[in-house]
Amino acid sequence: MNNLTIIRNGANWLVLFIAAIFLSSCKFIQPTFGKYNIESLTPTDDGNFKIEVSMEVDNPNNYNIWVRGGKMDVTMGSEKVGTIKTKGTVVLKKQTRNKYVMKANTKMDKNSSVVNMIINGAMNKPVKVQGSIKAGVFIVGKKFNIDFSDKLPSINLFGN
Repeated sequence: MNNLTIIRNGANWLVLFIAAIFLSSCKFIQPTFGKYNIESLTPTDDGNFKIEVSMEVDNPNNYNIWVRGGKMDVTMGSEKVGTIKTKGTVVLKKQTRNKYVMKANTKMDKNSSVVNMIINGAMNKPVKVQGSIKAGVFIVGKKFNIDFSDKLPSINLFGN
């Protein structure tokens, strides 16, 4: 081994050591997710939807937390309508209770129909969303369960 390889290996171990000390010294308190609301539901050209969901989150920790990688099933009544996958990352500010908006794309089930969904929405049938989302600090994350119901907002049939 040459000197450059030894220095790189030493630097890698030093970074891992510092990260281990940082992570072991930080007490992680699970953020509280609540008060979900479907803000917008916009159709896309492929028959799916773009969706924005606001959520109130209390982060009691002394550091910011990222949230991403959510995957949830959507049902109306007993019918599975589709799946939601979140886009991007939302950063929860330290020691605050704020409202955040998470953007996502839906993948409609083959058997579900948009017309049926609109009729159910007009009849005020709630939409049930169940799944998980990942939250974490630095390179360490943990999955949290998501489970809420809400009414559909009005659908913008012409897109943005």
